[in-house]
Amino acid sequence: MKKLNEVLYNKILLQAEEAKDKGMIKLANAAVGSLTAIPESEKITYSWNEMSDDVHKGLWKLATCVMKYHDAESVNIELVDEAMERLASKMVEEMEFILNRTGIGPLEPKVLGEE
Repeated sequence: MKKLNEVLYNKILLQAEEAKDKGMIKLANAAVGSLTAIPESEKITYSWNEMSDDVHKGLWKLATCVMKYHDAESVNIELVDEAMERLASKMVEEMEFILNRTGIGPLEPKVLGEE
């Protein structure tokens, strides 16, 4: 999982503080809890496949919360994975809409011949 850049990291921290001041404790805690200990200080390549894998793995962690809550003793992981794939696709689509970004990300590794 890649770290956020310093600018976005700090903006999220500030917005979380504002949310806390407004009594939006759940939002503030979730935003701060999603951050790593320190932001990324330099740009590192981050491909679509890496991002997709990170989102997929993150959703699997969330799915296990539901399994734990229901004290499940068995689960069909193929069905869970199909659901996680659908949710991952929808989540990426929603985030790209919120960020007003589509297409190739600026951290995507360059292909041979591309500058």
